[in-house]
Amino acid sequence: MDKRIIFVRHGKTQWNVTGRLQGAHGDSPLIDTPEVQADLKALAAYLKLANLSAVYSSPLNRAYATAKLLSKNICTQLQVVTDPGLLEVSFGSFEGLKKETLLNDYPTEFALLSSRIDDPRLQQLGIESFSDAQTRFCKTINKLAKAMDDNQTILVVSHGAISQLGIQGLTNNRYLGGLSNLSLSQIVEKNGHFIIEKYNETAFLTHPVIQQKNTSIK
Repeated sequence: MDKRIIFVRHGKTQWNVTGRLQGAHGDSPLIDTPEVQADLKALAAYLKLANLSAVYSSPLNRAYATAKLLSKNICTQLQVVTDPGLLEVSFGSFEGLKKETLLNDYPTEFALLSSRIDDPRLQQLGIESFSDAQTRFCKTINKLAKAMDDNQTILVVSHGAISQLGIQGLTNNRYLGGLSNLSLSQIVEKNGHFIIEKYNETAFLTHPVIQQKNTSIK
């Protein structure tokens, strides 16, 4: 029987707007505008159709706050459970730097970062190993899936880079691109294998985003 996991990238933050790299140690607040509020309500209405059994979130406030707002609009009985395995990739000394600065001052390192290629030059900057980050995320999702009953659907609210890496690892598809804020992706587990059903969908939003990429992707 099928088990479905829906992934949502957190809402837009101040650093997203200014193009600053935001990882596990940078956590700027969510933007609170009528447009963002409308998009959150539209996403919540869409998620109501999924009959969610549980909501999980990264402990970082931008993801947790997004999960709480969605949960409040979906069903007041849905409690948000945080799990450190869902944390964003740590971008070390690059956190808080603007994309333009990274392109100008660290072109080689930024190219490696954008391609999610592990390299000693990135580790020297305190950037988390992408393979290690992918492993911890996939291990967490497998743990959550194992605890699910057949035909259940859960929501996971996390971050752009780690969700991209995680879904790539879970579905053995390394060509998946970046994720937009409040985008929805969905995988289904069938006979121990994860299959992509949706990826980076935003058409249900009041203000859908076209081709938005993470700051860390060129």
